[in-house]
Amino acid sequence: MKLTITGKGLSLTEALETYTRKRLARLDRRLNKSIPVRVILRHEETRSLDSRFVAEVTAVLNGGIIVRGEERAANINAAIDGVSDAVVRQIDRFKSRRIKSKRTGRGLAEFEQEVVTSAQVTPVATETGSKPARAEAVVRTKRHPVVPTTVEQAAEQMELLGHSFYVFLNVDNDAINVVYRRDDGAYGLIVPDRLGA
Repeated sequence: MKLTITGKGLSLTEALETYTRKRLARLDRRLNKSIPVRVILRHEETRSLDSRFVAEVTAVLNGGIIVRGEERAANINAAIDGVSDAVVRQIDRFKSRRIKSKRTGRGLAEFEQEVVTSAQVTPVATETGSKPARAEAVVRTKRHPVVPTTVEQAAEQMELLGHSFYVFLNVDNDAINVVYRRDDGAYGLIVPDRLGA
């Protein structure tokens, strides 16, 4: 892996850089040598002393799969330890899912059919004359690179990141879609339609 370490709000000493490289060396055995891995170490002024130091790791695997971890702690070494463990778990989980899907022989068509059939749209009835619920102010905006991908790859990416939904550009319909995990454990797919179209 090609490791890049950046410090924000703290001085990136040689000892800190050496410690970071040593802790993330576990990724070397799991990743291809040419994969770029970006590490951001930062200090934030927060009310909680236990979350002032943040270690963030991002790696883009072959096929555009993103592995990302973030850990907050009272000191920077603990944050680095935590994020290292989290990213290793993500990569191991991703590899085991890949091996399992190859063993079961579950094809893309079967997976997509499961996703599409589990995404039943139910119209929501609204009371006439009722006021819409007050929307809270948007407190954070995140930018997300949208990569053309299949539904199966988007679901894998969602599981890899540990999220309950994932926004992606569907290669089949060239539209922004959302894959999500339902309460029953199945996957759902949101395909936006224009009103009046």
